[in-house]
Amino acid sequence: MTKPPPWPAYATGPRDCVFALGAVSVNYARLEHAVHGMFAVILGIGGDLSYRLMFKVGPEMRDKLMREMLPTRGWPQNVTELAEHFIKAHKICYENRNLLMHSNLVTGSERAIVLYKTGRDGRTTLSNPRLSELRQVADDMMTYFNFGIHLSNRINFDLLGATPQAGDLSFPTWPSKPPLPIPLQYTSNPSTIQPLE
Repeated sequence: MTKPPPWPAYATGPRDCVFALGAVSVNYARLEHAVHGMFAVILGIGGDLSYRLMFKVGPEMRDKLMREMLPTRGWPQNVTELAEHFIKAHKICYENRNLLMHSNLVTGSERAIVLYKTGRDGRTTLSNPRLSELRQVADDMMTYFNFGIHLSNRINFDLLGATPQAGDLSFPTWPSKPPLPIPLQYTSNPSTIQPLE
């Protein structure tokens, strides 16, 4: 039996970088699950309607609706602040995700990560993140997935009186605020290429 050739047979850029980009994509999908939980409790709408509405609007509109409705909820100040923190973090996460998923990766070097994209204005910008920065983007999304699930479930069960169903996560305390994610930097200014690590 012949062993199949290694995949892929074409250049993709540094392997660890490509893996980190995949983790960003997977973790962003997880984060959207937590966003749905927050979207539903802040807007005060049930699961079926919130799913239909949430996926018909983009992340900017989701955040706008949550920011507009949050002051009308009458929740304790600490809960409102936790929800505001989640919305701020979500914005940074989806902006980082959009930058990465709409970028081209320069191939030909295993020693540096260079991403570039051309905007609607025709201007090309680039980013030269370290591998640790890409991993942090993925980790931030996982952090805010966990934070959003924790917070939305506490709101549901403690403030809205929902009854936990089989499989629901129940938490004994309110979550602590994790640090806000760091926005990725893209620039059109010339700069020295930094190595992968």
